[in-house]
Amino acid sequence: MKHRVRCPTSPFSFSTLKLTFGPTEPTQFQTPARHYPLFDVAQTYTTSFNTPTGLHPVLKLSFPSSTLTPPDSTCKLHTHITLPSPLFIDKYQFSDSLFLSSHNLVSLRSISGATDLEAPDWAVPQWGSAALFELGIPRSSGGKGKAVSEWNVTVPLHLRYMPAAEGGFARVPVAWPVVFWACRAEEGTKMSVNPFDRIHLGYEALFGPRTRFMHVPPGRADSLVEWINVPVLDLNKTAWVEFGTIGVVVVAFLGLCWVLFRNIGGRKTVVEDGGKTKKVQ
Repeated sequence: MKHRVRCPTSPFSFSTLKLTFGPTEPTQFQTPARHYPLFDVAQTYTTSFNTPTGLHPVLKLSFPSSTLTPPDSTCKLHTHITLPSPLFIDKYQFSDSLFLSSHNLVSLRSISGATDLEAPDWAVPQWGSAALFELGIPRSSGGKGKAVSEWNVTVPLHLRYMPAAEGGFARVPVAWPVVFWACRAEEGTKMSVNPFDRIHLGYEALFGPRTRFMHVPPGRADSLVEWINVPVLDLNKTAWVEFGTIGVVVVAFLGLCWVLFRNIGGRKTVVEDGGKTKKVQ
């Protein structure tokens, strides 16, 4: 039994299963696939972070705007972001349409995993979080204005409190997001019968059963992980914090004792005697 994928002439691919039994001619079965690569090799993307990252890293996806066109009128551009536990997304930020448009985003479709906005990294029980965004694409200028050579989509992130480290910085790995076009399949297509479909990818269940995914390839293949330096408490400087805290507590305690006991032994009492006021030591 041999399985091969036939290169289609249309933008939608099919899985071809070739079965050979003895000396007889092979029999081929074709089933539509939900996932397939983008055939426009000029359409790629790259991932980077604005530097310095600070406490609020900004994830940036860059596309060549000249090739960023949907393969079909029903296709919409999406990205699925997987974040480690030190980073998280504030989902309440993405409820504002103006905020979304300023980052070339359309909507936050889904978010799951560690979404607690206040928990430090050492208190997060899960591996991290995942989010699905619908991305905006550049509109045709129609001859008006200057064309932009690169289309950037930015996603603001937030850093959790992390354990202290020597040097005041920690390295956090962030995997490149998955970028794809979600398109509507033709009428009558039954993709649920394909035994070679890729499932449990984390986002295909968020779409309907007749959705096809056209994956945009990354701009490079050597490393699809970004390492960012994030600020943490410097262990070499924590001794000053400890001694400073102890000193403030001691000074505050001595000041409180002085306020409470400064009049002991010299207190004056006012006594009224026949309408006359006397001060008794």
